Parts: sequence; C-alpha cells; structure tokens
Amino acid sequence: MASTEAQDQAAKDRIIKHMNADHQDSVRRYIEHGFGISSYTARNAQMTDIDLDRMKIVCGSRRIVIPFQPPMKSLRDARERLVQMDKDALQALGRDSITINTFIPPTVHPLHLANFSVCFLTYLAFSRKGNFLPGSLLHDYLLVNFPRFTQFCITIQPFLFLIMVSIHAFETMLMLKKLQRHSVVLFSRVWWYWVGSCFVEGITSFKRLDGLIRAKVKERDSKRH
Repeated sequence: MASTEAQDQAAKDRIIKHMNADHQDSVRRYIEHGFGISSYTARNAQMTDIDLDRMKIVCGSRRIVIPFQPPMKSLRDARERLVQMDKDALQALGRDSITINTFIPPTVHPLHLANFSVCFLTYLAFSRKGNFLPGSLLHDYLLVNFPRFTQFCITIQPFLFLIMVSIHAFETMLMLKKLQRHSVVLFSRVWWYWVGSCFVEGITSFKRLDGLIRAKVKERDSKRH
C-alpha cells in the first residue's frame, strides 16, 4: 500500500514538474479558457497538484481547481488528458499551438538592422520641425551646406512623420494580434521587444517572427518522426 502511494506521489511530482518547466504556456491556457483569466494575470500560473479527478493551479493569490470530466482511471492517462485540454483551450482562445517566448533582434540580419536604423533615425529627425532649423545639431553639423534639401525636409516633416507613424501603428496592431495568437504574455519583456521593434522597423520584424515560427514548427515536426 505504502509502495503504491509512493509511486503515485512520484508520478504526480513528475507531471507537475514537467508541466511547470516545459508546458507553462499550457497551464496558463487552462485557466484563460476555463476561467476567463487574462494572459497577463495568468503569466505566473503554476500547477500545484493533480489527481484522478482534478488538478490545482495557483495564479497569484487565486487557488484554482479544474475538474476532470470524466475522472481519469490512472495517472498514466494524464498526458493524453492534458494534451486534449490544451487543444480545446487553443481552439476556444483562437491560438496557435506554437508558443513564442523569445525575441530575435534586428542585429541578426544586416538588412533588418539597416532598416531598423534608418527608420529609427527618421523618427528622431522628423519628430519635430525644429530639428532642421539653425541651432539644432542636425542642421548645424550635417545640413548647413544643403539649404534646398533642408527646406525640403522642413516642408515634408509633418506629413512624413504622420504617415510613418500611421503605417507603423497599423503594423503594430497586426503584430499584437500575431503575438496573442502565439501565446506571448501581454506586457512581458518578450512582448515589449516585439511590439517596440515592430513600431520602429515595421515589416522586417514580421519576417524574423515568421522565421522563428517556421523553425519551431520544423522542430516540433521532427520530434514526431
């Protein structure tokens, strides 16, 4: 009897450790789906216990019990049951099975870095008309000998800045939806990196994110064979 209890406890410990270490995104989705908890609130959710008829999850100060319907016959059924529950959560939440938890900076690709740098410098230069007037560093050190170009920049400054911000704001909205679909925790460090990078550089940030997703899909598929 004692041996059976010890084996059950060891199995529980393995399941809990594995879920919290390798599938914390699934743990978050269980309570997002079942209890309407936001991804931000659920960001530190941890499984604390599992039995044949329920599992327990801690989310901040909340203690959440999720019943298994029907109850499992054995803890050996836990993997199949938890996988199916995650599939149900993914479908209900409109999420993809690939979770993104890393950021790829523009420095990994020369063209991406060039685009990021140009966009960032354009934001800085065209953020105010005063940057092109005498007394500014940009005017006095770079543009003082190019009066026609300087006047051109002064003329287009409000229009260029507004157009650039509008386009990149729209791209950032698309990035927000993509990050949500791939279970990136709202306001996490990775979330801020992707959102900030997208607002500056636009389309090249999507290229890196799509490349990361493809790599994860390839890695997942290779494990199935």
